Amino acid sequence: MPRGRRPGSNISPADAQQILQDLIRDGRVSVGDIARFREIRKLEERLQSLRGGGGMRGRRPGRVAAVAAPAGRAVRRRVRRLSAAGLASRKIQGRYLGLIRQIPASQRAKYTRIAKEKSREAAIKEMQSALGK
Repeated sequence: MPRGRRPGSNISPADAQQILQDLIRDGRVSVGDIARFREIRKLEERLQSLRGGGGMRGRRPGRVAAVAAPAGRAVRRRVRRLSAAGLASRKIQGRYLGLIRQIPASQRAKYTRIAKEKSREAAIKEMQSALGK
């Protein structure tokens, strides 16, 4: 079946309202569902206007337009370069976090204090010796 129009899609607004009331009465749709759908539609319209689609111009209310991705163009992301010192700091932080998770919660404050007062490297050495590594 071709996309677009479906059989029975020519429903008048009055009929649509009656159908919706019947669904609510039967418990198939809740008022909360309708509120969520309205919120989703508002958010989609807002996204469309932010993408430059102009929001509701030229569209029927209640319909969401498909957003096409830019064809043939790759999205370039800015790459942040880390200095050697920054990379080393992240590496030490990763080792610290990996070890601190192995320490019981009641003893973690001790190693956090060591990391703040002395250094993370000192806290890492203490945790390794406590864990027998």
